[in-house]
Amino acid sequence: MGEVIQNFLQQSGWESKLDEVKIMTEWDKFLGPSLAKHTKQVYIKNKKLHIRLNSSTLRQELSYKKSEIVKDLNSKVGKEVINDIILK
Repeated sequence: MGEVIQNFLQQSGWESKLDEVKIMTEWDKFLGPSLAKHTKQVYIKNKKLHIRLNSSTLRQELSYKKSEIVKDLNSKVGKEVINDIILK
């Protein structure tokens, strides 16, 4: 049964969308509740995780760790879903 569902998700294109949702969910977990409250918008476009923050200090700090964050979030999902983070 699980294999049938997996095949359906792959063929319908929903698997990649579910992976994107997992990444966005992991973003809040990665930051933790006290820092996640500074996130105003999260979306994925062209394998880039776009994050809009209301804290320039947090944005600067995260910019130094972008490649590390990309690796960590992808590892949580078990595959490469994103290849970059755009901080705004």
